[in-house]
Amino acid sequence: MKLRRYLSEDFSYSKSGEIRRLRTLDNDKSVRILSIFSLLISCILFTQNILSPGTPDGGHLQFLYGVSFGSSALFSSLMLAVLALKDIKGKKLSYFAMIGYVGILTFTTTFATLVDQYHTSDYSAFCFGLLLLPLFLRASFATYLAIVFVNVLFFSFGYSYMIERELTSSVVTPIIAFSIASMGAAINVEGTRLKSNLLQLQLEESNKNLKELSHKDSLTGLFNRRHLMESLSTLLAASKRYDFPLSVLLLDLDHFKKANDSLGHQVGDKLLATIGRSLSGLVRDCDVAARYGGEEFCVVLSNTNIEGAKFVAERIRARIETETFEEIPWTITVSIGVATREGDETPEDFLKAADKKLYESKAAGRNRVSA
Repeated sequence: MKLRRYLSEDFSYSKSGEIRRLRTLDNDKSVRILSIFSLLISCILFTQNILSPGTPDGGHLQFLYGVSFGSSALFSSLMLAVLALKDIKGKKLSYFAMIGYVGILTFTTTFATLVDQYHTSDYSAFCFGLLLLPLFLRASFATYLAIVFVNVLFFSFGYSYMIERELTSSVVTPIIAFSIASMGAAINVEGTRLKSNLLQLQLEESNKNLKELSHKDSLTGLFNRRHLMESLSTLLAASKRYDFPLSVLLLDLDHFKKANDSLGHQVGDKLLATIGRSLSGLVRDCDVAARYGGEEFCVVLSNTNIEGAKFVAERIRARIETETFEEIPWTITVSIGVATREGDETPEDFLKAADKKLYESKAAGRNRVSA
């Protein structure tokens, strides 16, 4: 029952982009380690095969062992070279390339096992390759199964046609036993990793939500004043350094106190929430729309000069004036003050300039833009 549940969950997770991303990150680290140690071990065994082969010098077995150890060293060297090139370009090796490399290494250990069968019944290379498979490769159960299955077929085919011996139960039984052990290890190891990944993803999501809550106004859904000041400070510094225009709009709802006093605070809250949604739809993703305080809102317009800022402000003013607000029988209007960076203003100075223009709009009769 637990196995069926694991297989069902594994199949579902294998289609998850986040799980695949985490598996790729883990594989990138483990494949580097595997490549280094595989190259080192292969070179040691290849050197031993030349200097002290343990088989007839220059014989057929020495050549086959040389092919096995040499191919493992070659593929490991190529993998390290590819990883180095990817690092230079700042890219990661693909998920399938890592699976392919680890799969090839298991074939070299299976080939070494076939060579062993010429003069001894030693299955240690096969066991070594398959049992280390889940330790160095993160993949779905189906991928593990495919690699193990291909290795079993490779051994069976090689034993019958390369060694030219009859494939008996005494030969196949250890191969099947080691294959089952490898699959069991894969289920145990990868199952533990998946649980850890799920906890990690939940933690990342929680941190993301907490960060968003700390920077968002819960009523309007816009950024709060804290985030506004941080963003404005950053954008001002960037505007000065790279010399691009930066503008700010300060908005104040006209006669908002009237709505609160005559219709109630709940209606006033609904009005603020609706204004927040409207502002979100009227500005670009690169702009910062925030609740400044009470019925005041602020919009920071990146790479926008005074004329562009006045155009955006007028569009916002016109949209709010023509919009119908539930439970409010009169027309809602907004007064807007516009300021554009001129020198080395601080965020506070910048907002004071916009506030001064907002006061001019109020003094001139409200429902207008002053810049």
